[in-house]
Amino acid sequence: MTVAGTLSRDALAAWQAVADADAPWLTLDCLDGSDDVVAPRDVVDGDRVRVTLSYARRDGAEHLFTPEGWRSLLLDADRACRVSMVRLAFLGSGEGFRTRGHVVEPWVDIPAAAAAPEPRTEAGPRRVVRSQSPDLMAPSRIEPYVAASAKVEGAAAPAWREAAATMISLALPNELYRDGPGAMAMLAGQPPRKLALKGTGHGADGFEAQQAAAAWVYLEGADVEVRHTFLSAELSREWTAGESFLSGLPKRVGPALDSARLLYKAHLRAGSKDTLKALSDLRKTLSDEVQKLLQQSRDLSAAVWRDVAVAIGALVVRLAVDAAKGGIGGGSGFAWLYAVVAAYVGISYAVSVSTNRRFLGVAERSRSAWRTRLYGFLDDADYDALADGPLTEAMAAYRRAEGRTTVIVGVVVVFMLLASVTEAGWIDPNALRSWLATANAQVPARH
Repeated sequence: MTVAGTLSRDALAAWQAVADADAPWLTLDCLDGSDDVVAPRDVVDGDRVRVTLSYARRDGAEHLFTPEGWRSLLLDADRACRVSMVRLAFLGSGEGFRTRGHVVEPWVDIPAAAAAPEPRTEAGPRRVVRSQSPDLMAPSRIEPYVAASAKVEGAAAPAWREAAATMISLALPNELYRDGPGAMAMLAGQPPRKLALKGTGHGADGFEAQQAAAAWVYLEGADVEVRHTFLSAELSREWTAGESFLSGLPKRVGPALDSARLLYKAHLRAGSKDTLKALSDLRKTLSDEVQKLLQQSRDLSAAVWRDVAVAIGALVVRLAVDAAKGGIGGGSGFAWLYAVVAAYVGISYAVSVSTNRRFLGVAERSRSAWRTRLYGFLDDADYDALADGPLTEAMAAYRRAEGRTTVIVGVVVVFMLLASVTEAGWIDPNALRSWLATANAQVPARH
């Protein structure tokens, strides 16, 4: 803060008291008319003087000396949106208030830092309102300009109300741009309106409606773009040709807000119908997927038992030949038969498992794609309960069936290969029986 002019002796004495105070955080510089550094007490009567007070800024907080500094902060939206605490030296006791983005209170102590404003995931005014000029933009956040206290009173209230009305006015149209030297606002309704952005933008009657409109559009849910579109369309429909945007907004925002709320409720009802239909489609798709997995499990089991039947049939033929020949072995012909049966069982099972796994891979990639595109409105917990959980259980059931059938097919293939090499004479059946008998006799002995 800088104070310049010809000061009285009492004023210079007061500034000297500030300079002598025990406040190491505060710096006071006093320059006379010749720009020489002097103490306030040493200034010659009638001489111009410039007194500058400064301090190191604290993160997350603003400490301001004057109403002019407070007004400057409010009109610098980027700076105002970076702090959560504002302390004002000109406020009296009990004159503070709260907005959705700031705590405003008297400055009575050493400057202190404050927490940074909490980030918001919803779209802010600057992302919703298009701007064609860098010096004509909506604020990045609306919270500092929407009241949270029941009453906003005190020495800081008039400047805040004026700045809040201005910033909310910039946050409600669809587009801001310049047409020559003049600032313009565009409402994309039916019909679209291109309006001069001039006037005060605030009034006692319309301020509360502007506050309600800003809170409804930007602070009451995630559908910011939808609510903003409804409100701007209703403003466009309510507008009178030739009336500037800032002048007409206070008296028109209330009726437009009521109509936009009704439209939004109708939109939610329509959206609910679409949601129910999407959930119904999800349930049908889920049921089809589960049935396919169960059918795959049944088909895999049936194929395995069919192949086991082929192997048993080969053994039955072998036994029938032995009986017909009075116990004489079948020879190399049956060795080849057993080998062919083993190859058939193994290859048939491998083809079935490979086909099923490719199908499961395609289905999994398909689910990953339509998870975000069709059912993005469901959070992870709901989607897991409705879809992923049942599908995971069905997949686990198929995996268990595949594991059991793999064991069965492996036993059958090994047995048929042993039978094949035995029939070919590579293994003596009597020696094999003797070895198995010896192994069985040694097992109890070890125990």
